[in-house]
Order: sequence, then structure tokens, then C-alpha cells
Amino acid sequence: MEDWELIIKYLKDDVSAEESKAIEHWLNADAKNVLLFNEIKHTWNAAGKQHQSIKVNKLKAWESIQQKIKEEEKVIPLTTKKSNYNTWILRVAAILVVGLFATWLGLKLNSKPELIMVSTTSDQKMIVMPDGTNILLNKNSTLSYPTEFDTDERRISLEGEAFFDVTKNPQKPFIIENKNFQVKVLGTSFDVMAYNSDEEAVVTVVTGKVAFSDKKGNSVLLVKDEVGKLNKTNQHLTKINNLNSNFLSWKTKKLEFNNATVYDVCESLKNYFSVQINANDKTIYNCKFTGSFSNPKLEEVLKTLEITLNLKIAINGNQLVFSGKGC
Repeated sequence: MEDWELIIKYLKDDVSAEESKAIEHWLNADAKNVLLFNEIKHTWNAAGKQHQSIKVNKLKAWESIQQKIKEEEKVIPLTTKKSNYNTWILRVAAILVVGLFATWLGLKLNSKPELIMVSTTSDQKMIVMPDGTNILLNKNSTLSYPTEFDTDERRISLEGEAFFDVTKNPQKPFIIENKNFQVKVLGTSFDVMAYNSDEEAVVTVVTGKVAFSDKKGNSVLLVKDEVGKLNKTNQHLTKINNLNSNFLSWKTKKLEFNNATVYDVCESLKNYFSVQINANDKTIYNCKFTGSFSNPKLEEVLKTLEITLNLKIAINGNQLVFSGKGC
């Protein structure tokens, strides 16, 4: 082991009893050694301990300097000989210069890029990520992402709903975080619905595959036409086939029903128009309906349902009440 490494180990309180005695013997041998040690200690504290949280492998950064030193001399002992003192000064200068550079490099590598936050209320918004990924953010949603991604991952956060068309990069996974879950993908398209007020977080895959995980690390792998659901209360994950043809109606501006139950029709209307629906007679939910609407208006859809299914629909603000015999 090189002697300068021993001094650094001593400053880091990482020496054996024998090594500690060697340092103390060297310090007691000459006052110049004490002065030199204090200079090293002062600079180390200022340049190193000031940034303890920075994970920089300084030994790697010093390898090139250390190699040059080795070429000039094999070992420089802890000694008081004046012939070695100048060499020590040069050696310590090299250590401190590289140490300062490593600290600066650590600050640069560990500094986080600026975060951008995008929020929507009554409108939707298309956002293009630094890697080219396209995200359509639904209303009443918030997306946060960095101005540039890390070297090993692409991490963003979402509250609300968004459709993702992720640029493929197997070496750099795309990660969507929420306080309740994580979605990890390499390149695919899918919908994430995670409104804070909802009991469940839902991920629906259109193409490719994603890993949908809870905060405990449990996960399900989802592929095309599969849906992952997370109960936010008990953190229970489930996977089912996607039977909802209108899960992207907020994006496509279309509602399509093919022999669907009125219950399923009501669920689609709730999501699309942000309304609450109740039926005086629950058997109405079993009736079947076929029809499609482009850029639908609530009044238009309700009138069609009334005529087709022999219903009466009362509207009170965002509350709808279905009544009548039905079917």
C-alpha cells in the first residue's frame, strides 16, 4: 500500500491499530511532518467531507496520477528525510488536485436536472419527453418529469390519467411513479389511470408489455389487452383481460357499445362525462345496448338510451337517475 493512501485512510478513521501507530510515529519524528499532515487534513475536510453525500470513487479518479507516481518510485516511506519531503509535496498536490476534481465531478454527476410539472384541469395536453416519448395527459391530472433523463433510466411521476407511447430503449427503462405504485416499461403504449380520489389505480396495455408494481415490490406483468388493478387501500394487485372497449374514449372521443349491459354503459358514461348514475330498479342494469357515438354529447346519449331501452332519465347537476321498466 502507498503511504499517501495510509494518510487518507487515517483521515477517514479507517486504519488498524498498527497503521495508526505508524502514522503517529511519523508525526512525532519531525515538526515538518505535522505541518504537512495538517495541510492535508485541512484540504481533505474542505474538499471531501463537505460533500459526504456524494458517492464518488476517488480511488478510481486517482488511478492515472497514482500510476505516474509508481513509474517514478515504487514506495515512499513515512520518513523525515529532506530528500523525500519535496516528493511528498508533489505527491500531496497531485492527490488534492485530483481529489478536488473528483469532488467537482461528483457534484456535476449527482446534481439533479430541473423538474417540469404540467397540470391540466378541463383540457387535455400532449407532452413530448426528452427521449421522444409522447404522453397525452387527461384532464385533472399532473405530470412531473426532468428536463433530461438519467443515464440508466427514464423516471417520471403521475397523478391522474395519461396515455403513454414510450420510445423503445431496452437499456434505459421508462418508469412511472405514483405514491401507490410503479409502472416499468422498455417501449410500449398503455393507459394509466391513477386519480387520487379513485379506490383503484388501473393500467391497461395496448401494445408491448409493462411491469405493474405496488410499493412492497409485488408486481404483475401485463401484455396487450390486459388490465392491472391495484387496490390502494390493501395494496392488492390483480390482472384481468380488458373487456372495456371504451377505456380510451377520453383520448379517441368515441363511445362504442356492442351488446353491452346498461351497467357497462353507465360505467363508460361515468368516466367520460364525470357523472354519477343510479337506477331505481337495479334490473335495468341487465338490459343490453348496441350503438356508437362520435364526439358524444351527454344529452344525445341519454336521449338515445331513453328511446332504445324504454327508460326515463332525470338529470340533476352531475347526478343521473334511471327509472322505468327498461328493455
